[in-house]
Amino acid sequence: MRKHSDPVVVLGGSLTGLGVLRTFGRRGIDAYLVTDRKEPAVFSKYCKRSFNVSGKRFDREILKKLLKRIGRMLGRRIVVYPTTDLDALNLAEIKDDLAEDFHFVVGDKAPVETLVNKSKFYKALDRSGIDHPMTCFPEGMKDVQRIAVDISYPVFVRPAITQIMSQNLRTSAKGFIAHSPKELLQYFHLASTHRVEVMFQEIIPGPPDNSCQLEGYYNKNSRPVALFARQRLRIWPPDFGNTTLCVSMPMRELTDEKTVINKFLHQIGYHGLMSTEFKKDSRDGRQKILEINARPWWHIWLSSKCGVDIVFLSYLDAMGEKIDYKEEYEIGVKSMYFLNDLLASVSMFRDGSLRFDEWFRSLRGVKQFAFFSSDDMSPFVMEFADRARLSTFQGVLHSLREKARFSAHSS
Repeated sequence: MRKHSDPVVVLGGSLTGLGVLRTFGRRGIDAYLVTDRKEPAVFSKYCKRSFNVSGKRFDREILKKLLKRIGRMLGRRIVVYPTTDLDALNLAEIKDDLAEDFHFVVGDKAPVETLVNKSKFYKALDRSGIDHPMTCFPEGMKDVQRIAVDISYPVFVRPAITQIMSQNLRTSAKGFIAHSPKELLQYFHLASTHRVEVMFQEIIPGPPDNSCQLEGYYNKNSRPVALFARQRLRIWPPDFGNTTLCVSMPMRELTDEKTVINKFLHQIGYHGLMSTEFKKDSRDGRQKILEINARPWWHIWLSSKCGVDIVFLSYLDAMGEKIDYKEEYEIGVKSMYFLNDLLASVSMFRDGSLRFDEWFRSLRGVKQFAFFSSDDMSPFVMEFADRARLSTFQGVLHSLREKARFSAHSS
């Protein structure tokens, strides 16, 4: 097998960044990290070196200057990976200025922005006639007052770009849930005050395991290089949380969905990594698209464990190597984020949606963990140390306090 020597730069050292670092480090490819704080990936033995940008990682000009400096230092062409929506958007904006010294796994700005900016995304789905949750796009308080009377509650108040809300409101929440017209007005006012564009979206009912992900990488011709499917089993926090337990599933169960996504991404000219989340609506039995991410994602390591290393294939494609299309992989393999899954399980025990015998059986097939890895223990140790003081009860209480804090803040 050819020895690959072109190094990798990963933007962000959270759980996603850690997964990308490990992918390349285990193949003997030097991986560097750009971060603005002591994130878990900084402690990985596969992190060749980290570059701290002092809280300005999303500043496009600072990022461009830093990448140029790293390029001069390494003296080789570098493959750059985003780990957040804003990273993907920034790289799409600056990649032409860095094309001589870098390979990119993101495409042009317009298609990337179509996926990243959820307002543009849902409007694009509307134009393509693709099923998704009913979504309203308020342009001002008068719009909100009109919508508030007619819309069904509860309503998900969703930011157009999650990282902008995280930065401006200093929250890890993906959005807010409004249970009444009054709350809808309050959340819109809160978002507007902090310059966060939001939309109102219906909540698709059903348990976490009604959701599945179709994931892969699309080349410069907007054709898939590799595809992989997994089912979500548990999430944390309970409302609009991240996956804590998932399992690889047969691609044949998403044949129609695959056709829809391939056509849509080709229509918009998309190039890059992508993860599409579908959820079956228990009211009509139809699969509806919740989002498409234009970047790596949590549990990206599961596809590699099952035999389709999406990240590494994107690396090969970025360097111009010919790749045969892949979507054959092992079925029934599970990935777990242990600490968060423990919180999710306890919450489900309490509300009666999970029995102990069901939980015990759900552990069968777990072959991959988020932080824990026997060949790279430091990130897990640091994560565990950071959270060791939190008991299961304290973790649940923290989630409730955050919801209460933002409810009060919006009043």
